[in-house]
Amino acid sequence: MAGDFPAHFLRDDGKRTATANERVVMDLLHRQGPASRADLARLTGLAPHSITRLVEPLLDRGLVREGTPQPMGVGKPSTRLAIVADAAFSVGVSVTTDSVALVLLDLSGAVVGRATAPLASVDLDVAAQQIAAMIDTAATTAALDLARRVGIGIGVTGYFIGDGARLNPPAQLDPWALVPLDTMLAERLGGPVWIDNDGNVAAVGEMMLGAGRDARDFAYLYFAAGFGGGVVADGMPMRGTHGNAGEFASILPEGWPQPNLESLRRFLVEQHCRDYPDLHAMLAGFDPHDPAIDGWLDACTPSLNLVASAISATLDPNLIVLGGRLPPALAERIAARIRLTNPARRGHHRPAARIVPSTLTEDAAAIGAAMLPLRAAFFG
Repeated sequence: MAGDFPAHFLRDDGKRTATANERVVMDLLHRQGPASRADLARLTGLAPHSITRLVEPLLDRGLVREGTPQPMGVGKPSTRLAIVADAAFSVGVSVTTDSVALVLLDLSGAVVGRATAPLASVDLDVAAQQIAAMIDTAATTAALDLARRVGIGIGVTGYFIGDGARLNPPAQLDPWALVPLDTMLAERLGGPVWIDNDGNVAAVGEMMLGAGRDARDFAYLYFAAGFGGGVVADGMPMRGTHGNAGEFASILPEGWPQPNLESLRRFLVEQHCRDYPDLHAMLAGFDPHDPAIDGWLDACTPSLNLVASAISATLDPNLIVLGGRLPPALAERIAARIRLTNPARRGHHRPAARIVPSTLTEDAAAIGAAMLPLRAAFFG
C-alpha cells in the first residue's frame, strides 16, 4: 500500500480503521450476511458483552446498522446487524497489455459501477489519466460520493521481483516494469493504492463473489494475454514468500505450448486467416463454435493437463477454476478436456480437484483488486 486512508475512515485514535476484533465482526457480516449479536458471539467464540462493546463503535461510525427487531420465540426480540453498503466504496482496476477494466464495490462487496476500455497508452502518466477519468465517470454514473472512496486496488499482469510493489510485466508494459507502482500511481490518482498481480487478485475476486465462495481451497487459472493464476488456501489468499504463488506458466517445460489467449489469437490469425488485430478484437468478436479453435485446444490440452495435475498433486484443492478473460463457452470446453494424472492404487484414485469455469460475469481481477482496499481497511 502507498498513501494513507482518508481521515474520516479512522477510529477515534486516529491510527487505525478497525481493531482486529472489529475486523472479525465485519468479515463475518460480509461473508454470512445479517446476524444477531448472539449469532456473532457464537461464531466468534467471544462473550456476548464483548460483542456488544465491539459493535457499538461500528454502529456509531455508520459502518453497521441494526435492523427491525424480530421475534425469536420466548424472550426479547432479536435485532440483526448488517453492513451499511453505502458507507464506503473501493475501486478495482485490472491492467493488461491491451485493456483496462474497472469496477466499484460498495462496503457489502456488491458491484455498483463498472467500465472497460482499450488501454489508451502504456505510458504511465497517460494510463493514470485514463484510469482517473474512468473512476470519475463510473462514480458519477453510480451517484457515489468520492469522499467515501477507501482506496484503489490495481491488478497488473506480471510477477514480483521481491522488492515492494515492483513487477516484471510483459514487454508490452515496459514503462510499468521494475518501478514502485504503488507509490507512482498513488501520486497520480490521489489516494491510497494497492498493487498485486492479476492472477492473485482474480483469485480473491473468485473467493469473494464467485465459485470460490463455497470452496476453502482452490486454484485459479488466469487466461489473458499471458497465463498464470492464484491460490486460495483455507479461505485466505496464499501469495507466497515473494507474492508469486500461482505463476503456473512456469510449471511448463521450455517449448511446451503456453495456453494463453494471445497464443489463441495468433493461431487463429496465422493458421486460419481470422481478422483479429489484437486480443480485444478477438474477444469482442469471439465465436465459441469456430471449428478452428479445436486445433488450439489440441495443442494446449497437454500443457493444461500437466499444470492441473501438478496443482492437484501439490495443493490438493477443492477446485481448479478457469477464469480471467476466458470466454465462458471456451472455459466449458477446456474444463471438459483436462485430464489429471491420477493412477489408481488398490482400485482407488486419489481424491482430486473438480475443474470448473469461473462463475463471475464481471472481470475477476478488477473485483479482486477492489477487495484489496476493503480488506485492508475493514475485513483483513
